[in-house]
Amino acid sequence: MSATPPQSHTPTGATKPGRPGLSWWQAGGLAAVVTTLANLAVLLAGRAAGGSFAIDEGGGETHEVTALVVAQFSAIPIVVGFGTAVLLALVWSGVLRLAQVVGAVLALATIAGPVTSDVDVVTQVALSVMHVIPGVAIVWALEVVRRRNVSATTS
Repeated sequence: MSATPPQSHTPTGATKPGRPGLSWWQAGGLAAVVTTLANLAVLLAGRAAGGSFAIDEGGGETHEVTALVVAQFSAIPIVVGFGTAVLLALVWSGVLRLAQVVGAVLALATIAGPVTSDVDVVTQVALSVMHVIPGVAIVWALEVVRRRNVSATTS
């Protein structure tokens, strides 16, 4: 009685036997879902701690950070950035490492917005944390794809 090796899919959809880890779509989907849920948890914790989550845009206009806004600003950048990197990796695999660096730098650079805004400290800290979470998620998800691609070329 022989066991058949597990099947997995590459970014192009081809099946390769025995490749470990998550596929590209599983890694990207998991990163988007976990990022969204984690950021919603931060929003909930921030509200419980007394954060206003009302951002003064200048000119007397105030925008409230809602769960829908958090979900959109969590999932969409992950899906777009991850998807772009995976598609470009079909041509140049080195783009995955570059995309990890770019994703992390962009996530950390955007912390400047909440830190410099005129809001309460709880809101500043919560929004800053919400900017770090996608950076961690994109680095992780792209590393999963990169390692999977490396294991495919060495097998």
